[in-house]
Amino acid sequence: MSSKTSQEIQYLLINTPLTDPTLPYHSIPYLVGASAQAGFTNYFCLDSNIELLNYMAQEDQVACLIDACCLLRSTLKHKTKLTRNEQMLYRSALRGYSLKPNSVLRAIHIMKDSDSFYNYTLYRQAVETINKWIDALSVKGLPGQFDDFYTNLHGVINLSSLEDLTNELIIERFMAPFEAYFKDKFFKLIMAQKWDFVGLSVNYTFQLPFAVWMCKFIRSLLPDTVLCLGGTEISDLLKYLKNPIHIWNIFPSCSALMIGEGESALIQILKSIQNQQPLPKHHPGILHKEVGLLGDDVKVKYEDLTNACEPRYDVWDWEQYWSPEPVVLYSPTRGCYWNKCTFCDYGLSTDSPTSPSREKSVEEVVKEIANITKFSRTIYFAVDAMSPLYLRRLAEALVENNINIRWSAELRLERAFKKDLASHLRKAGCVCISFGYESGSQRILNLIDKGVNIQDVPQILKQLSKENIGVQMMGFIGFPGESVEEAFETFTFLKENREYWTLAGIGDFLLTPNAIVAKQFSNFGIKKLAESPGDDILRRLNWIEDNSHIRVPGDMRTASIKGIAKSLQLRPGDRPFVGGIDSGHTILYFAKFGKNLTPCDSNGQFEQVCELSNPDANLSEQLDALFTITNLREYRYKLSFQGKAINFNSINSWLDKCP
Repeated sequence: MSSKTSQEIQYLLINTPLTDPTLPYHSIPYLVGASAQAGFTNYFCLDSNIELLNYMAQEDQVACLIDACCLLRSTLKHKTKLTRNEQMLYRSALRGYSLKPNSVLRAIHIMKDSDSFYNYTLYRQAVETINKWIDALSVKGLPGQFDDFYTNLHGVINLSSLEDLTNELIIERFMAPFEAYFKDKFFKLIMAQKWDFVGLSVNYTFQLPFAVWMCKFIRSLLPDTVLCLGGTEISDLLKYLKNPIHIWNIFPSCSALMIGEGESALIQILKSIQNQQPLPKHHPGILHKEVGLLGDDVKVKYEDLTNACEPRYDVWDWEQYWSPEPVVLYSPTRGCYWNKCTFCDYGLSTDSPTSPSREKSVEEVVKEIANITKFSRTIYFAVDAMSPLYLRRLAEALVENNINIRWSAELRLERAFKKDLASHLRKAGCVCISFGYESGSQRILNLIDKGVNIQDVPQILKQLSKENIGVQMMGFIGFPGESVEEAFETFTFLKENREYWTLAGIGDFLLTPNAIVAKQFSNFGIKKLAESPGDDILRRLNWIEDNSHIRVPGDMRTASIKGIAKSLQLRPGDRPFVGGIDSGHTILYFAKFGKNLTPCDSNGQFEQVCELSNPDANLSEQLDALFTITNLREYRYKLSFQGKAINFNSINSWLDKCP
């Protein structure tokens, strides 16, 4: 049989659920840009995330869900005692019971209509509707399956447990709410062509159960197709698995995995298919099943941005997304120019905190942004960090070339902002910036090797505020050796400078295995590292300090810290909606309303526009009395602190009992 031409190779790239419905992730446009330039132009790209959500939002599907909620409610409401499992399901059923068949579509319409979208009272009502709907989907799956919009990472399934991830019954039950879509529209697309290659992009942990199930489902339909997975989460699995060989237990149907940056790897795989050759076994960025079983190390390919291809954003139907206009993710740089932070462990790099810093020429970036402006005026620079020099040159070039965009990025708190950099950024279209502020304690910042003097930060924030640029502050508490007083400083600093920032997110420190803190733990007052029992994927470590005190994420949240965090009102909402740090909707609101984010006359009174009248007058009281995902998260935290294994069986057996 003769070889096919590159144009004859039919390949399908799929963005995996469940993730942001307001904008598409940018990995697939970069992959297509490179592979199409190499001659592989017969591609199709499916954002199964937005397609699934839009399918499930249709009136017939929502009506079906409401019926399921009504049935469950009628079954449980007369029981004298409910188990924790039943209480969580009953809670979801009550929330879904208040929906109407057209509620979700009307909420999505508000998010897509520019007038309604910027009416904050209508917008918040739409968000509440979406969250109720997502929660209600749990009645067909697992209790507490979702945490607001996303898969609950602290739910019944432990996504770091091989036992749970490879249990087909658990995964099938998790996927049950979405059966209609996958057996209908998704099935038809997979069977529409004789695909030579199918690739799934998996970039977040909360997409993992979907990827596990979809891989098996696709293989059952296409037994001879080359099936690969790639994305940040796949690289993280390989990096954090105690035994990397077990990645094939999670994805037994997969032909190969693309690790790290995928452009060169995809082209090489497509060339092998074209030439009817076996998949390469020792190519950088490709983990072959046979090689992986031999335990060989994976070589990572860091793409050269000097001649990197332009991403192909035309692969998406932008009208699908829940946004009044497109917000585009674009990466002019890769890696981090600082690359020193001792807590950082990003990407597949194990020798340094993140991948090496690379920059695309400002001239090429301006050309590519000019092309983006043909369909979008709002960009998020999806980068680890851009250097002040590069940032200044890019801002100046945007102004000189009359590129009219609104943009945001995650940047470092550089002293250059104290001078005139903020005004340059504003003139170039900057509407908001996220900072890895990390801590309000100088001692902790020094331990982190952040290269920031906390005394410089207020002036930086004042300069940005003066230019009407919204500031989003990100940090954490619980760093090894940090005292409660130092953790409190992180919040008091924010309180003292409240008028100069808009949003903040202060999380709990996670110690990951390849961070400098873990590799040189004795330098940070750590006596011993400890794995979480039941975890086969070591996404985080516990540790024992010199005082023999076991530390776990979240143990620094004392009553006083919870109190000051609540008083600060760090943000009005979570991703992917307005108030979520770096979300597309947040960027659009900053562009519309300036650094205050929301309209000044917003009073938070929600109009009933989505026909969401509650059938039960005492619904709020009923919900308050029921077991919640917050209670489940606290129980998981308790197990972790006690050194007990967390998995589906241990959690579910507890949930099956009455409190």
